[in-house]
Amino acid sequence: MDAQFVNGLQTLLLEISGASSTEAIQKATTTLNQQFYSSALCVPGLFSIAKDNGNPAVRQLAAVELRKRIPKFWGELDDSVQQQMREAVLKVIIDETNDPVRHSMARVISSIAKVDIPNQKWNNLVQFLYECCQSPTASHREIGIYVLDSLFETIADTMEAHMEHLFVLFKSLISDPESLVVQVTTLEALGKVAEFVEPENRDEVSSYQALVPSMVQVLQKCLATDNEAFASRCFDVFSTLLILEAPLLNRHLGELIEFSTSVGGNEDLDEKLRIMALNFLTWTATYKRGRLQKLKIVKPLIEKMMPITAQEDPEDIDEESPSRVSLRVLNILSTSFPPQQVFPTVISHVLRYMQSPDPMFRKGAMLSLAIIIEGCVDYTRSQAGDIVTLVCAGLSDGDERVRRASCMALGCIADELDDEIASYHEKLLPLIFNLTNESNVVIVKYAVNALDCILESIGDPIVNYLPQLMERLVVLLDSGAMEIKPIALSAIGSAAHSSGEAFAPYFDAVITRIKQAMALTGDDDVMALRGVATDMASTLAEAAGKDAFLPHLDETVQLALQGMESDSPLMRESGYCYFGVISRVFKDDFSKYIPFIAPLLLKTLRMDETVEFGFGLDSVNEGDLTGSGENDDEYDDDGPVNVNTAVADEKEVAADAAGELFANATSGFLPYVEDVAKELVKLLEHYSDTARKSAIVALFTFIRTFSKLASPEPWKPGVPLRVPIDENTASMIKIVIPALLNIWDDEDDKLVVIQICIELRSIMRDIGPAATIDYAEDISKHLLEIFEKKALCQTADLEDEDDRAGEEDEDELAEHDSLLIGAAADCVAEFAEVFADAFEPIMDTFLPHIAGYAKPTFATSERAMSVGCLAEISKNMGPAITKYAE
Repeated sequence: MDAQFVNGLQTLLLEISGASSTEAIQKATTTLNQQFYSSALCVPGLFSIAKDNGNPAVRQLAAVELRKRIPKFWGELDDSVQQQMREAVLKVIIDETNDPVRHSMARVISSIAKVDIPNQKWNNLVQFLYECCQSPTASHREIGIYVLDSLFETIADTMEAHMEHLFVLFKSLISDPESLVVQVTTLEALGKVAEFVEPENRDEVSSYQALVPSMVQVLQKCLATDNEAFASRCFDVFSTLLILEAPLLNRHLGELIEFSTSVGGNEDLDEKLRIMALNFLTWTATYKRGRLQKLKIVKPLIEKMMPITAQEDPEDIDEESPSRVSLRVLNILSTSFPPQQVFPTVISHVLRYMQSPDPMFRKGAMLSLAIIIEGCVDYTRSQAGDIVTLVCAGLSDGDERVRRASCMALGCIADELDDEIASYHEKLLPLIFNLTNESNVVIVKYAVNALDCILESIGDPIVNYLPQLMERLVVLLDSGAMEIKPIALSAIGSAAHSSGEAFAPYFDAVITRIKQAMALTGDDDVMALRGVATDMASTLAEAAGKDAFLPHLDETVQLALQGMESDSPLMRESGYCYFGVISRVFKDDFSKYIPFIAPLLLKTLRMDETVEFGFGLDSVNEGDLTGSGENDDEYDDDGPVNVNTAVADEKEVAADAAGELFANATSGFLPYVEDVAKELVKLLEHYSDTARKSAIVALFTFIRTFSKLASPEPWKPGVPLRVPIDENTASMIKIVIPALLNIWDDEDDKLVVIQICIELRSIMRDIGPAATIDYAEDISKHLLEIFEKKALCQTADLEDEDDRAGEEDEDELAEHDSLLIGAAADCVAEFAEVFADAFEPIMDTFLPHIAGYAKPTFATSERAMSVGCLAEISKNMGPAITKYAE
């Protein structure tokens, strides 16, 4: 060993461990990379420092850096040096008394093992760790299980071969008599073991299930000692187990839910611990729908969540609280289960809570009503009047917390039941107007938001309110709090949309303010106003019409483009919204702007979502010289990459704009169609469900637009094709439909599959049998899976055959399930129209499934869907339907 090399290395590590500036760290890091980390000598050098230096911070830093150099340089070391290090590192980790250093050295062992074990070297390592885990010394057991746990991150395949022995070992360690560290680390190791348990391996599943009660006891100990860090690690493991294919929690899920609801509802416990327990319930409701259904636990779970909604919330709307997480549980239940199983239980509590003298219960009632509407839209349409009566009581409540919650509730409800709520404008608008005059900024903000939602659908009656409405909204826009201004401007846009020509007297004043706002610069609140102004400019153009807006077109286009040059994804989103809508107003006259817009659109669609999500030097953890922000205690070379969800949202809006621009400014967009289509096809596999939906809509818009360009004669039903389609339309079909079928097999989101069905039906209606003639068999297969409730999006949260069987026997459907089957039925009916008598072979397949939804046990909406679909098919098939008449 070169003593001068080691001393130089040690000096630099000491400088970094005590550095007070990023400049000093950066300078030392550069020297390390250039003079030390380019040679294999750094490995024994770093090990020597990690072993012998008297400063724990330097030892840990050396161990961290050593672990990172092992993959590159270990193979370059002499066999004798390797063997000396293997033997020494096992002694060091036993003798080391500093926990962070021990953990970092454990990662070194794991890193060496990743290279050695596959090459049949260091064969005594696992046996050494077994002996550590069985040592009478707690610290030895702790390090033994810690290293075993880390090995699952590096040599999981090798560890899998020891599964039978590991279960025996873990059974002992999970009940360690003196060390909670051993118990928690064992639980985490079991979390990693779970990923290798195959669902069909009943022995392993059973062995794992037998350990679950002991795992829960570990979590209980963490909670009893208020050990938040350990409890968080335990809940993370249980949440991971929920999403695995193997039914590892099945046997004890009922008890786990009962335990989590008890913890979540216990106000004597620390809030953070309660939030963890309630978050576990959100994952359970998301991923264990079938098991919850089988346990008949939905109603008891709702009853446990409702009192929690009445608890205090922090002022910061982004801060978690038990109340907010309990509302999230209710929301997931409402969208995952039939409304008959959710709404009656919730509304009975709402009615009772609204009579409570405690305003917090009235607050909880309003928020609960708001949060479940998303999954109960059709079910509650007939009850809109009663819901409005409840909301009006909340809006008039003497407690401002209840009024604020009621404004939030009205916004949510009006967003879902838009036409129904708007019809009660005479009752609602006077109350909302009053609330916009309150001194509480938060109440005014939510009141204006509710007003915005109602105005969007109010229609002609808005004329009676326009003078009072515009007077108040303009005041809020001009002199209200900054957080209210964007919402006030959005409400003005909704008023313009609903009033149309009646908005003319206000046009000049509003467009002047919009253009001023489109030029603003400043903090996030200011840019939010600028973004809304950009969006609202196109809304105003639609309301006023082409001629009225033409004098402002060039200026607003330039302002929108300037906004998109900023670093703000929000401004780019707003710009795409503006361009998409404004192109509907000006049609092909907008083509002259496309050369400025299309390159931006392509840049967004091609954006790497991991690029902008980085860390600067200020975020470098102590002991991490690479600037990666990696925490050695959470080391995972193969872990998930960070993604920028703001970029995902931007891509979604860009896809929407692409469809609008080609449909409206067709000639200008034509040169960019091929490149944009390629990016949209890639977007079909994006992790964001809403981005995938937007890509689907845009691609079908491309097909439809090419067909309109060709000005074809009307299509005729039947096979073979009686009216050919043009080459461009045919080429786009060959790009879009195969790509769509390719992702359909793996699509697990119901709303995306609904969109696929809607677009297939629409394109068949527009261009006839040519759209699907070459793909009818594959499309029919997917539609049949939906009717049989076997599509991935219907079974992704049903983890075993018992759950799936129970779900298939269930005639009550969640509203999203009902919408999915209705969309599939519409698609089948359209098949009948475009293929006419050639549909007969397909009819044989679908008839019993569609007719099955007419059973009295199904809800009225499903029965109506079945009858309507069969009527459409009968009409479209003509005489060929006769054989099915009975």
